[in-house]
Amino acid sequence: MRVWSLKNLEDIRHEYIDFDGEWYQAFGRPEKSGCWIIYGKSGQGKSSFALQLARKLDEMGMRVLYLTLEMGGSTDFLESVRDVGMRSDINRIIFSDDTTFEDLDEYLGKQRSADVIIIDSVQYFTDQCGVKADEIISLRKKYPRKVFIFISHVDGKEVEGQAAYRVKRDSFKRIYVQGFKATFVGRCKGGPRGFFIIWAKGYQEYHLKNIEINGTEEEHQEAD
Repeated sequence: MRVWSLKNLEDIRHEYIDFDGEWYQAFGRPEKSGCWIIYGKSGQGKSSFALQLARKLDEMGMRVLYLTLEMGGSTDFLESVRDVGMRSDINRIIFSDDTTFEDLDEYLGKQRSADVIIIDSVQYFTDQCGVKADEIISLRKKYPRKVFIFISHVDGKEVEGQAAYRVKRDSFKRIYVQGFKATFVGRCKGGPRGFFIIWAKGYQEYHLKNIEINGTEEEHQEAD
């Protein structure tokens, strides 16, 4: 068992992601470490948000690996990449559509490997790539200076599957996507506003329709 004094805690030096503008308003200055999870229903903007986040982190000088396990290099994925303004002559993000735990571990152990690993989706990563929740958590602990960002399907309003639920429990940064709005619902502090609009027109249309039907906007209640 490792024991810390208060002085030990005060002496820990953390690195932060210096978000600005809309990103800071939504998410503040999160640490450059640990697991994040992005979850919500299909067609609500999860993938677009993750790609916008990847582009932002890349433009801030962080090395980003995007595991497009579900969509691969399909035309639909390429169109999504273009829709968020990524360009090969500007952005340095790298992509892969296949991995194993051993492959990813070996890659992350190399010098100048990615600072941020975005995995779409956690269900595909565990079910199709054979990676267990325990292995995901072990990677997070083994590489404490890297950020692991998982995209998750949901069952109702909760992440789908036991492995995804365990990853969510391990994630201090939790972002719920609904109606093209990404809301910070993590256990730690987010930004002053606490949400990010993924697509303004889609957000307006979705929430106006929801108010017409229900009389109010539907809010997500976080369950641990």
